[in-house]
Amino acid sequence: MYTIVDLEATGGKFNEESIIEIAIYKFDGVSITDQFISLVNTEKEIHPYVEKLTGISSKMLKTAPKFHEIAKRVIEITSDSVLVAHNAQFDYRILQLEFKRLGFDFSMKSICTVILSQELLPEQESYKLGRLSRSLGIPIKDRHRASGDALATVELFKILLEKDVNQEIVRKSIVEFPGEKMDNIFKDVIDNLKENTGVFYIYNDKNELVYIDFSKDIKNKLIKLFTSKKFIPKYVQNNFKTIKVHPTGNVHIAILKTLQEINSLKPKINNNVDPKIFSKISKPEIINKASDFVIIFNGKEEADKSFILFKSGVIEGYGYFELYNNINSEKKINSRLVKVNKSKRVENYVYRLISEKRYKKLVNLKEIYKFSVIE
Repeated sequence: MYTIVDLEATGGKFNEESIIEIAIYKFDGVSITDQFISLVNTEKEIHPYVEKLTGISSKMLKTAPKFHEIAKRVIEITSDSVLVAHNAQFDYRILQLEFKRLGFDFSMKSICTVILSQELLPEQESYKLGRLSRSLGIPIKDRHRASGDALATVELFKILLEKDVNQEIVRKSIVEFPGEKMDNIFKDVIDNLKENTGVFYIYNDKNELVYIDFSKDIKNKLIKLFTSKKFIPKYVQNNFKTIKVHPTGNVHIAILKTLQEINSLKPKINNNVDPKIFSKISKPEIINKASDFVIIFNGKEEADKSFILFKSGVIEGYGYFELYNNINSEKKINSRLVKVNKSKRVENYVYRLISEKRYKKLVNLKEIYKFSVIE
């Protein structure tokens, strides 16, 4: 049995949101057997963006029940089932928040139809509910309202169940939240790892790439990943078979490599890198003054160095070298260069590195090409 859930929330600060509308459909794999739909009086202000998007105003919520008045019904209709939602991490987190405020733990097995769609409908251009529904011919009434979106998710889930003939993919996509105990398989992985700075890749039992991430302390990050009760880490845990680690020597190269490979390798799921490190920042003045240059960091080994190359003030890529005469010509530096696709996230990140001088050296290419050794 499944419970298809969609909710709308107030917006605002993370983990301070509240539900303003909820729709729940009990689904047996063929048809809807029960349903519950309600606005919710949060007694909080709704973020203007949310109000515009959903059409739900604070005035509409004044006569609606508060969450504690509907909590029992939510538990009743979701019991003995698997929660299904489009971007389930959001809906699950908000439900947990609401029950936590009442002093209760909320825990269910869950499936995310975004992840499931990426698995079973790999040819789709977008996995946003609206675009995916249009592509599949699923009608949506009242887009961005809980009932409309939940009913569209029911129809999407029907298609996904049909596509998964042996139900193997659906079964492996169920995320469970048993607690913070770490399985022995994860302990063995962590015990055999060095505390490297770099990028790590997690694969499932079909040798398919599930997840890419970076850290300046991979061992510590994996401990958090393998013990977390959040949705994405639980999905990674459920689909873990092997791990590969690529050391980078410093976190800046690791971030660039991660961004590049999420785009090119397209793992099944990926955690969102902290958006603060990509927040918009003005172009540093030095970029215009020294338009062709490298910024230098530590390398993978003690004797190594790494570089990020800029041409005409635009990032070209990164690489490694031991001595400056390894990169003292355009041919030499290009032979060591790993190109990076330009994007606003990459641009904002490297601008921040330069503005905050988070590098060991900044050297004009003319100087490197002129001398074989730079002291």
